[in-house]
Amino acid sequence: MFKILNKKVLHENILQFTLEAPLIARKAEPGQFVVLRVNEYGERVPLIIVDFDREKGTIDIIFMVIGASTTVLASLNAGDSILDLVGPLGKKTDIRPDMGTVVCIGGGIGVAPIYPIARKMKQVGNHVITIMGAKNKDILKDEMEKNI
Repeated sequence: MFKILNKKVLHENILQFTLEAPLIARKAEPGQFVVLRVNEYGERVPLIIVDFDREKGTIDIIFMVIGASTTVLASLNAGDSILDLVGPLGKKTDIRPDMGTVVCIGGGIGVAPIYPIARKMKQVGNHVITIMGAKNKDILKDEMEKNI
């Protein structure tokens, strides 16, 4: 079981969870994802790892409520647990300090996958330009402004 430490509503149907997952946080890299299953009846849902804290042993995921599984996931609160969480999965993004100027583009919930990539690109010394758009509310806008 993986405990939900924080639940944040980013928009009416977009949520961010901070999950206790020390083994995943230890190995997570930008561009990777997890697959979760809320309960024994739930389907496997792949979600990008938006943020991770190796020291605290946490990862952050963002998801849009669009079907049965994400509706059940959205009904959970801080203190509740998710049955299964597998990861990190997928190939990490190739990030090197010699890439120069990098442009990262995303819109709405599509900003979630570019945030960890843009942050790491800047951390290793590249010049990062972000272009973001959204219908109603910029997702991760404050985090982008603070860290990129």
